[in-house]
Amino acid sequence: IADFFYTAISTGWVWGYKENPARNNRIEWNHLHHLGWGVLSDMGAVYTLGPSPGSVIRHNHVHDIASYSYGGWGLYNDEGSTGYLLENNLVYRTQSGGYHQHYGRDNLIRNNIFAFAEEMQIRHSRVEEHLAFTFERNIVLWERGKLFGHTNAAFQGTQVKFANNLYWRTDGGPFDFAGKSFEEWQASGQDSG
Repeated sequence: IADFFYTAISTGWVWGYKENPARNNRIEWNHLHHLGWGVLSDMGAVYTLGPSPGSVIRHNHVHDIASYSYGGWGLYNDEGSTGYLLENNLVYRTQSGGYHQHYGRDNLIRNNIFAFAEEMQIRHSRVEEHLAFTFERNIVLWERGKLFGHTNAAFQGTQVKFANNLYWRTDGGPFDFAGKSFEEWQASGQDSG
């Protein structure tokens, strides 16, 4: 699916945490590329909205996503996205980031490769009182831009869990783990292993 001015695949469409009839969706084995073209904003190659227990986004090849002003994401869990498993995806050359969760609950992002986003690699927007997502066994590779986007507070405390990830920056620039060094990041309980 390619050459559109907006999202390639969208599921959900219930704002926030309201009951959602979209469940057990499978978004698998797609090649999603050259989307947005700098025309529209707030989009991703795969866009989710609202709770969707049992849904999986896996084995997708995503690249070359560009928005007009903001929100050219690879994989985008928007408002209330809950119960998603995102695994074994390859996402690269996105404008805003490889992965973004605006807000949601209990999503698992594992075994993905996120590479060469322009502005930031991973974004989490809203701090809530529950576990928003677990980010584990991913590879994050970048040359410019920030590792984490939005505010450092969105990556503190217990609302996110990071474990066993590999981070590599090809330009030799500094690593910034939400305002912390890697040692401080690990001391806060993140990315053990």
